[in-house]
This record gives sequence, structure tokens and C-alpha cells, in this order.
Amino acid sequence: MSLSANLQREWVPNQTLPTAGLIVGDFVVMTYNLLNKDLGPDGLFSYCPDELLSTARRHPVLMGEIDHHKDADIICFQEVSSLYYDETLVPDMHERGYTGAFIKRPSARSADDKRPWTDGSATFFRSARFQLVKQEGGHFKDLFEKEQEKLQSPTNTTSCDPDLIDSKRSFLFVLFRCLETDRLVAVGNVHLTCVYGSYNRMDLNSLEAAFALRELVRFCGGADAPHILCGDFNFEEHHPGYQLMRDGLLSEASATYLRNLRLPGEKDGSKNVMSLLDVFPDFFTHDSGHEPPFTCYEDSSPECATPVGPLPTKALQALFDVALNYTKQGRGADKYVAAVDYIWFSSSSLHCSGALRMPEERLILPFHACPNAVFPSDHLLMKAQFSFLKA
Repeated sequence: MSLSANLQREWVPNQTLPTAGLIVGDFVVMTYNLLNKDLGPDGLFSYCPDELLSTARRHPVLMGEIDHHKDADIICFQEVSSLYYDETLVPDMHERGYTGAFIKRPSARSADDKRPWTDGSATFFRSARFQLVKQEGGHFKDLFEKEQEKLQSPTNTTSCDPDLIDSKRSFLFVLFRCLETDRLVAVGNVHLTCVYGSYNRMDLNSLEAAFALRELVRFCGGADAPHILCGDFNFEEHHPGYQLMRDGLLSEASATYLRNLRLPGEKDGSKNVMSLLDVFPDFFTHDSGHEPPFTCYEDSSPECATPVGPLPTKALQALFDVALNYTKQGRGADKYVAAVDYIWFSSSSLHCSGALRMPEERLILPFHACPNAVFPSDHLLMKAQFSFLKA
């Protein structure tokens, strides 16, 4: 029997051996943005029939993916509603031998939007493979406010508009003990500020990324301790946040771009709001030591207002003619195909021995975009295998 399209993915081994030290204790990490459809505006996935977007329909498909990738030892989920976590995800994952931890994002949205956020991030681990040593969860806004207070002094009264650091995102760190090797590894799970359309807060997104990695390094005991940071980062490879994570500090071009961002409260032609780079000059860095073609595949264009059937029409196929070679289209366009989910790891203490290849785009085209009857989220599952470098 042939596999469902969402399961037709090859394992790509890493042919490169570590330059020094032996490797021990293989383990597998998975990250997956499950899609909380309540977060987006009505009609966001207009090509997809409403019944396919229901949790009752999508959950069995999600569990089918988990069962197919049954070797995952640690699983990080994003966009998990608290109700779904408590009533559905925890019982089903427990049956599969997993124990979970959850962090909800800040509940308030904004002064003119009183709806509470209902989602957060969840990290599950196989209790037969790992032991939970400690966990820590929090909100980026609280970290920013705390650091800003520390920076204040009689000679330094630099501050910024509170709205600029009003992050609605959270982080979840868990320190595990490997039951095979007795080694420790810290895993961070994040879902950073989305950058799209007129809401260009790449400065906030980049600051969240830097703080997440800095805090994870502190949490695990130092840059040389094994640590992994994964999740939905909402940045692409040409964004400052990606460049910061890759290189450890902002390049001159990235810094210039962030300083020149038009921020909330600024009028055309003015620059009267202090940049986050000026408020946190020493925090757009980190000490921690092959991007997939895409990890998010969605479309909100008007042409997709009618749900599509199991096979693409010629008109729908034509929409993808320019994307057959994995052409990436940035957020802000109706069709969005890009890599925004990542698994970052400390290469000085961990070796990545392989990763799961993204599904071929031809398998998605018949359904137009994600989510659909086969792919239950607008993001795609990511999985990689790691080993500890023997000291």
C-alpha cells in the first residue's frame, strides 16, 4: 500500500563525521507547528473546505504522522491551544509513551482587541528515553522589561516605547537527562513574532531570537553544554534574525536595516521612535555556536476562494507554474512558500547524523496549498537525529 503524500519523505544522512571526538547516544528531535486556525482571520485558508480545518478532522492525521515517525524522542509543537493540549494531545501522547510540558503565550492582545490568546507551545519527551531534570517557561515581554530595568542608571536613562517590546510570544526550555548515556541536553521550543505585510517588526523578531538563544545557553549551563533550539522562528534566510542566529551577531547591513525600520508611532519621513538596537545594544548577539526548501506552504489569494477538489484544475495548476523549482515567495504575497521553521543545535557538543527531507512540492500541488485533506497544517513536520559528542 502506498504512503499518504505527507508521509512520502526521505531520510537524508549526514555523510560528514565530527572532526573530533566519538559520538554516543543517538536521539531524534521533531518540531511541528500544528496550526491553530483560530489565530488567523476568517477566510485565511479559503481554498480548504471548513470541515478539513476542524480539530476533529486534523488531529487523527497529525497523530498518523507522529505514529509514522515513531522514532521521535523529543517533540516540540507550536500553535497548541490550551484546551486541545489538556483534553486531546496529552492523553493521546501519553498513550504513545510521551510526557509533556506546556507554556501559554501572554493572554492580552492589545488595547483595542480584548480576545485572549489561547495557544502556546508544548514539548513532549519519551519517558523511556529521557528524564526531565528541570523546565523553565516565560514570556519575552517580561525578559525585555527586566533587562531594560537593569540597564537603567542615573547616567543611563535610555528607554523605549513600551509598545515596541510588547511581545506576545513565549519560550519553553526543558533540560533532559539521557537514560542511555547519563548526558544532559537542553531543548528550547519557541514561536517568534510573525513578520508579514505592513507589520514589519523584524527588530522584535530578531531580539526574541537572540534572547531565546542567550537564555537557553544560560539555562543549560554554558555554550559548551548540549542544547537545541527549535520551533517556528517566522524569519527567512535573508532576514536579520536568521543572519543573527547563524553568525552570532548582526551584520552591518542587518543592523542598518533594523535601525531604519518604520516603527509603530512613527509618521512618514520621521524617525522619532528609539530603535531596539539603541535600547538593547549588547543583546543582539549570542554565544552559541542546510536549510530546507520550505517548511510553510499556504495561500490566501483571492483566486483560491473556492475550495478545491482532490485534483488541481488547470487554473490552479497555473498558479504554481512559477514555483515548480521551489521558488520562494515572501510573506506579504498571497502565496507564501518559505522556510521559517528551524532546528538549531550546539555543534561543539552535538552531531547531527541526519534529517528528514521536505516533501516534494509535486505532492502538495494536487491540493493547491496547506492545510488540506492530507497535510493537516500550513507548516511541515521537521525531524533530525543527533548524537552526543564524547568528551
